[in-house]
Amino acid sequence: MKSDEFKRDIIPPSFIVFSDDWGEHPSSSQHIFKHIALNHKVLWVNTIGMRNPKLTWSDFNKIIKKIKKMFGSLKVESQKRKSDNIFLYVCQPFMLPFNQIFLIRRFNKYSVRRAIQLNNRHLNLTNSIVVSTVPNACDYIDILDNSKTVYYCVDDFTQWPGLNHCLVGEMEDQLIGRSEILIGTSHKLYSKLHAYSKPTYLLTHGVDRALFSQNPLVEHSCLTSIPKPRVGYFGLIDERSDQGLLIAIASSMPDFSFVMTGPVVTDVSPSKTCSNIYFTGPVTYTELPSLVKGLDILFIPYLVNEFTDSISPLKLKEYLITGKPVVTTPLAEAKAFSQYLMIASSIEGWKIALTSSLKQDQPSKFELIIKAMEGELWENKAKIFLDLCMQENI
Repeated sequence: MKSDEFKRDIIPPSFIVFSDDWGEHPSSSQHIFKHIALNHKVLWVNTIGMRNPKLTWSDFNKIIKKIKKMFGSLKVESQKRKSDNIFLYVCQPFMLPFNQIFLIRRFNKYSVRRAIQLNNRHLNLTNSIVVSTVPNACDYIDILDNSKTVYYCVDDFTQWPGLNHCLVGEMEDQLIGRSEILIGTSHKLYSKLHAYSKPTYLLTHGVDRALFSQNPLVEHSCLTSIPKPRVGYFGLIDERSDQGLLIAIASSMPDFSFVMTGPVVTDVSPSKTCSNIYFTGPVTYTELPSLVKGLDILFIPYLVNEFTDSISPLKLKEYLITGKPVVTTPLAEAKAFSQYLMIASSIEGWKIALTSSLKQDQPSKFELIIKAMEGELWENKAKIFLDLCMQENI
């Protein structure tokens, strides 16, 4: 038996993860690694985004926050998440935006590699598996010799608005070329990855039942002045949101209040002209149950296009497990749950779906939803993910 194989057989693997900034929002990768890090060392590498910053207050605030993290990381190479009681360490290398510029890309590559090497020596990471959810990690994943690489594909970044699609496509091809295992979170992403003729698996998103099964005594204070009935959305408000649809529905249903809760990273000024559309700003993840308590219906007013056809919204299962009626546009991944929610594809369809949702016998349907979600919990998804990563027959 080769020494590398011997190590993998007797030493629990550690993980080096390139993904979104830890703690910024509860992404699928963060849900998964909260469970994996209970028994495995995880070095979580915050890298820079793939979208170039713009001259907006939103991007300026992001830059300031990122710079603070970077300079903080110069003092502490890694920080264990002791509050979570997990073996997870966060690394924030110093990086520059505009990664498409040759010299900047070379600097970022050097900076990230150096930070990982320093952390690796400090943490004594052994038998490492490298996991990436972002294509721009292609420059860094070969930092450790003989490490297995897993591409956990959560979005079709070649379709993301505001990105350099050609550059992102090239980076993703490089990342896939260097990966041994490919994992997609939607059927369309799985099909895209499977075309590369590598071991490819479908792992759909999970759900945090412990959080969303809570029944707080009072509703969130951000809803106090908003009239009922309330139709609510929580999550990132970005280019996926169909502002035209939202305005048309709200205008045709003046007796309903439409509540949008979450960070706004796109222009929503047209929607703010409607008196029954409310933007509450973000609430913390742990506050979501109190928000849901004050909502009558949950909805997903997303555009239906080539990009959204590949996504698997985290909120889909989160919405369902709350027991509230759910209405959505005809997203591909939503159709698999059509028996538990309502799909609307026209303004009239939305009016009928929302009106009838207030009269639904939701308790009887909720029992079926709970049974359907039994195998969808994040702890189960984390176990499957770990098993896939630890495969030796590749």
